[in-house]
Amino acid sequence: MADTDSSTVNLAAFSYEIEATVARAAESIVRVEDGSRLTASGIIWSADGIIVTTSHGVERDEDLAVEFADGALLPAALVGRDPDTDIAVLKVQHQGLAPIGRLDSDTARIGTLVLALARPGRSGLQASLGIVSARTETQSSGRDEYLLHTDADMYPGFSGGPLVDVKGNILGMTNLMFGRGRGIALGTPILAHVTQALMANGRVQRGYLGVRTQQVSLPDGVRDRLPWPLNRGLLIAQVEPGSPADMAGLLLGDTLLRLAEVPIRDVEALRGQLRANPPGSDVVVDYLRGGDVGQVMVTLGVE
Repeated sequence: MADTDSSTVNLAAFSYEIEATVARAAESIVRVEDGSRLTASGIIWSADGIIVTTSHGVERDEDLAVEFADGALLPAALVGRDPDTDIAVLKVQHQGLAPIGRLDSDTARIGTLVLALARPGRSGLQASLGIVSARTETQSSGRDEYLLHTDADMYPGFSGGPLVDVKGNILGMTNLMFGRGRGIALGTPILAHVTQALMANGRVQRGYLGVRTQQVSLPDGVRDRLPWPLNRGLLIAQVEPGSPADMAGLLLGDTLLRLAEVPIRDVEALRGQLRANPPGSDVVVDYLRGGDVGQVMVTLGVE
């Protein structure tokens, strides 16, 4: 009987802690309106009125509004959006807001207990409990970044809400579009650098090469001659006239092998390197042409 009582007390304490966590984070979660039927959740990023949400959840650039936890509805202006990461930043003219808690250190690990929080539609605050089930590391902007996968249930309107730890600190922003209906969250480092870039420039400036490509397998003879392991590359299907690739002499039919000494096995790898190297960077591109490996220096443009 004592064991049963102890278990009940433990469960009650755990339930209380979860309730307290939701209450702590609730003030930092908003509902974003863009005049359409669709509404998205959003996160109060700073006390001076910066709101972070998903770009796909804000279909319009004007007539935006943000509803807060106390029901107040304030007009919002679009600071900028980044289609690549599907992040949008809004600004409301209000001071003293409650920003979401953020940690200085990275505590997002597989198995971490998490809560997905959101304000979907007019139904008010909603929460879902789960764990971090997987973590995908990236260095898409020359920084250590990650995507988090969670088994916490995601409902319509959850995109743009925070994924928080048991203390209410944000680990990422959920995005059903990225996960194709499953639980995916953009890690806090991605949110932080994209938000900073949008606030500074209204968009994220990335390196631009000016090619359209498709993935191809490399011939065995080529693989054997390469000084680095690589079995796939990107065949250039189009070179835009006047683009950095065109100016550097890359041609239709060349196969991209490496950019800035990083193997380019697929389109995502190429995009990652273009994010990691800012406009104006001089980067070395290794390519295959007529069975021979060549090298050229390219000055990246602005995407």
